[in-house]
Amino acid sequence: MESKQSFSTSEVAKYCHVTADTIRKWAEAGRIRVFKTPGGHRRIRREELVRFLRENNIPIHQDLDNSGEKILIVDDEKAVISVVRRFLERVDTPFQIASATDGFEAGHMVATFRPSVIFLDLRLPGIDGFEVCRRIKEAPETADTHIIAMTGYYEGDAAQRVVELGATLLLQKPFTPDDLRTALAQVGIKAAGS
Repeated sequence: MESKQSFSTSEVAKYCHVTADTIRKWAEAGRIRVFKTPGGHRRIRREELVRFLRENNIPIHQDLDNSGEKILIVDDEKAVISVVRRFLERVDTPFQIASATDGFEAGHMVATFRPSVIFLDLRLPGIDGFEVCRRIKEAPETADTHIIAMTGYYEGDAAQRVVELGATLLLQKPFTPDDLRTALAQVGIKAAGS
């Protein structure tokens, strides 16, 4: 069964141990991000609620924190996807991992999987990684997504260009587990273990 992805202010109030009115006030003050349904009801996305709880040192109920960070790996080389996936599966930090092999599929996965971090190859068939990065960072609902760009064809201006588009860094292929660990640390994720 798929876990619930958004919550009413009343549901969030129970997780925060406050009243629904307090949640509405926090939303109006910008402390917690909400969206409105077509009927005008406030809703809070699961990842926003978990972020808010963590930032405010409120205990996270076990039915909310079932997943760890969501990481999307986008590369047309299945071997690269496999290397990154194996690294993520071997560390002690829990991750939800998804993958895509082209820019179109990446866009679909960003919208449905809603990753917090994307390992993004720059040379993709169809829509290239630069364009995927630009679209992700320009959309308000995904602008906070961390992008770790990857390339095996390092050109001097590629790093600057992709960072200007919003990527956190450019990772040179081939990379080591330490390179992946360092890249994750730069987006604020500790990948403990081997």
